[in-house]
Amino acid sequence: MGRFFKESMNGPKRKILLVSRCAWTLYNFRAGLMRSLKEEGWDVVAAGAGGDGFEERIRDLGIPFHALPLDMRGMNPLSDLRYLASLLALFRRERPDVVHLFTIKPVIYGGVAARLAGMPRMVSTITGLGYAFTGDRGWLTRLVGAMYRVSLAGCSHTWFLNPEDLACFLDRRIVGPEKAGILPGEGVDCGHFSPRPRPEGEGAGPLVLYVGRMLGDKGLHELAGAAGRVRESRPQARFRLVGPRDVNNPSVVSREDLEDWVARGLVEWPGPTDDVRPHLAQADVVVLPSYREGVPRSLLEAGAMERPVVATDVAGCREVVEHGVTGLLVPPRDEEALARAVESLLADPARAAAMGRAGRERVLSRFSEDRVLREVKASYEKESPES
Repeated sequence: MGRFFKESMNGPKRKILLVSRCAWTLYNFRAGLMRSLKEEGWDVVAAGAGGDGFEERIRDLGIPFHALPLDMRGMNPLSDLRYLASLLALFRRERPDVVHLFTIKPVIYGGVAARLAGMPRMVSTITGLGYAFTGDRGWLTRLVGAMYRVSLAGCSHTWFLNPEDLACFLDRRIVGPEKAGILPGEGVDCGHFSPRPRPEGEGAGPLVLYVGRMLGDKGLHELAGAAGRVRESRPQARFRLVGPRDVNNPSVVSREDLEDWVARGLVEWPGPTDDVRPHLAQADVVVLPSYREGVPRSLLEAGAMERPVVATDVAGCREVVEHGVTGLLVPPRDEEALARAVESLLADPARAAAMGRAGRERVLSRFSEDRVLREVKASYEKESPES
């Protein structure tokens, strides 16, 4: 494998194919990687599910985008076989020197397709363990683990975003330690996400902000309960949820629940946005009461903009938040503890501001995009251990 890759380097241009769940995840989380690779002379090609409006944004970067028939609603054998066949055809047509796979189905099915197509080098990034590993789902956890094991056997390198996800795969013997490593998140552009003063609102109360998908596994039911508790003592406090309903995820919050929370004055829900920075600039506290994460981008972006955070003490979140320094960690599924933590920061703006400043320092030192990109690109070059 290493010899084939070295020989391909002698050609005029190296080609890399990046495959993620959809155009949205590619553009929002990997645009920096794609730009950097193009600047270094790579021929960059992207692929994922289309139809979300972000295909043209990728093409505007000068990168071809191939729409794939990915069914994101669950496990359907016929749909998944069709997806596998489309990946196999794409790999054989493009013949990249490197395939880099992100998110669950692209890693699982892309890994199999890359092996069948004889790709010289494959790198995977496990961005989070997803629904199958949020608790023990019995047969589903065992099945998905077995599928990962087959796929990752052909990987030159597999990246994880936190030590606990890596430990989970090592304990289950899904991946070997010699072909795995930990990235400090997927990188944040700390120039793009820079500190901004909170706009002066006319009579507007303090704002507690959540950024992400509307999922139960993100702790939104607990957040709605905590909002009610905080507003009992601070009726001017506002809780805003920014993000889409991911109807393909089993834990999606129902529209009825969201509309009920809005009608009761517990939360605002403006929906998704192309730019979270104006919302972060308005926020006094950023929250993420998730049950499990990879490394949450929303907390990194909040830290980069000097906003204090309250998150759950779970894998992923505890990698970002230094408790008592950059924010507060609370037990998962505990709306009372969540409410107390939010209330304590709203009651002490000076402490909250100090946590925000410490948060940016932490992001700059550990999670900057430049650092992450250097490590990722190094994995495209180095020799892989013998399988």
